[in-house]
Amino acid sequence: MRITRRAMAGLLPAVAMAGQAGAQANWQPGRPLRLLVGFPPGGAADLLARKLADSLTQALGQPVVVENRPGAGAQLALDAAAKAQPDGLTMSLSPMGPLAVNPALTPGRLPYNAAEDFTPLIHVWDQPNVIVGGMDVPQAWPAFVEWLKRRPEEPYASVGPGSSNHLTGALLSRALGLNLQHITYRGSAAALTAIMGGEIKLFVDNVTTTIPLAREGRVRAIAVTTAQRSAALPEVPTLAELGLPELTVSSWQVVVGPKGMPPAVVARLNAELNRAIRTPDAVAWMRSLGAEPAGGTAEQAATMLRTERERWARLIPSMGITVD
Repeated sequence: MRITRRAMAGLLPAVAMAGQAGAQANWQPGRPLRLLVGFPPGGAADLLARKLADSLTQALGQPVVVENRPGAGAQLALDAAAKAQPDGLTMSLSPMGPLAVNPALTPGRLPYNAAEDFTPLIHVWDQPNVIVGGMDVPQAWPAFVEWLKRRPEEPYASVGPGSSNHLTGALLSRALGLNLQHITYRGSAAALTAIMGGEIKLFVDNVTTTIPLAREGRVRAIAVTTAQRSAALPEVPTLAELGLPELTVSSWQVVVGPKGMPPAVVARLNAELNRAIRTPDAVAWMRSLGAEPAGGTAEQAATMLRTERERWARLIPSMGITVD
């Protein structure tokens, strides 16, 4: 069969795309990989990183070593990833703070450029914050709002200035026209102990640490901040369904690498990470922590990060939130 020049010209783009897809599917690392985590061993972020690393090790045929580099709210791990070679051998698991909140909270003081120094690889999960009250705080939303309006300067606890917990409380205060007072506790355990002891009545917590106490009836989970209810606390409404969609806040996790990673490397890592978070065991484990797997393309992860940076760049100055 004779192929004309015009037909050949039409075939060339398809051949090129097929070759590119094959290269993406066939990229194979020649050395062990590193997955940097900005928190100590044993916490949820560390456990998540180790589950991802185990799956990647099986898929890529090379060890994926988790390196814990705690400090500066995960900024040290991200900075190391930003300065690594863009060969696919170094990645970092990151929460929202150092990539989306801190650029607005501490502008000019980060060791990296959050918008330019990274290649997003995947949006791993979404996890809600939860508004927690003591057992003497009304749990039904209308009664809770009325209770708050009688106490417009009620203190609420978070785990630190600029945390997603702090920001959620500030958004709630503004949405209800209140002046809730922010108090920092040294971790969720300390704040929950204070709630149960009556030292403070409100706490915006990450859902993971609240789950067992809410189930035992020792604290009240009033509302969660993600767009969908948490599978771990399905009876607790979202702020969106209570009429406050602007208070939707997710304590997400992403995996990023250095800027300039080749498309073939990005595509392979994204594909394998998507498989890792979709196994039945991974999904069940995430949901036990109140999280939902996200996934999607690297481009979708980049869009999510850009949207989050822009959101907090608007909101943080408008709420007058600063840190020393």
